[in-house]
Amino acid sequence: MNFKNKIILAPMVSVNNIAFRKLCSDYGADIVYSQMIDSVGFVRGSRRLVDFYDEKNLISQFLGNDPKSIVESALGVADKVIGIDLNLGCPHSNVVGRKCGSYLMKFPKRIGDVVKGLVKNVDLPITVKIRAGYDKGHINAVSIAKLCDGEGVSAIGVHGRARTVNYMTPVDYSIIKKVKESVGVPVIGNGDIFDGESAKKMFDSTGCDSVMIGRGAMGNPCIFDEIKIYLKGKNSKKVDKKRMFLRYLRYCKRYEVAFVEIKKQAQWFTKGMVGGGEFRLRMNDAKSVDELKEIYSEI
Repeated sequence: MNFKNKIILAPMVSVNNIAFRKLCSDYGADIVYSQMIDSVGFVRGSRRLVDFYDEKNLISQFLGNDPKSIVESALGVADKVIGIDLNLGCPHSNVVGRKCGSYLMKFPKRIGDVVKGLVKNVDLPITVKIRAGYDKGHINAVSIAKLCDGEGVSAIGVHGRARTVNYMTPVDYSIIKKVKESVGVPVIGNGDIFDGESAKKMFDSTGCDSVMIGRGAMGNPCIFDEIKIYLKGKNSKKVDKKRMFLRYLRYCKRYEVAFVEIKKQAQWFTKGMVGGGEFRLRMNDAKSVDELKEIYSEI
């Protein structure tokens, strides 16, 4: 798989359902990641987040710390995805409390065991998504990246903040740059990418091969095309968010997306709209897709 010059949708919990992934792909996402899927739950039979049907650019991300469970989970979706990603970056306390996600940044040997198992047993490209480190006192992205490179991963995604650093603190481009200079596989830069300018800054400041967009895509799936157009030195046309949302609804209907997820996305789509705050409040009380459509008709 080619990880060069790609604009990628980052894995996001409670965001990346199939309808949203499809919409992002329509608007230029080269690769889309699934939501974070719990490997233990998968092995026990849970398929709640496995909404994989007909996508040609989907990488499935798994969470866990047990090599056997993660390999079994990866094999269970191998015929529906183009790659498998190991989550080594989730900062949420409930995940860290289970000794998963960014917690594993403190335990290189366990990371090595999991990655080795995936590369050996799964006939797909294996990627990892890491952070700068567990906390400010343990910035070890370079050593973890080199470890994963040595075990045979196909690409490494790096979020330029440590687990304990909040989003108010700017992303640290230097750590992503150091990772890029230390490994032989493609590096995907992640963090604080909200438009073409910030995407270019990530490329220029780090030398990364591709960029990965998370929060910047929420309510703004056209960001992928916008970035591509900006990088070509051109100006992008304004996209009609109402039409974009109606397209999202068509995907939701096709793939039977739950209303609670639809309503959440509907509110995100109003970001930047005049009167958006008022519309979001009204959407809180909406009980059906028809009610959401009615509210959007007034925007």
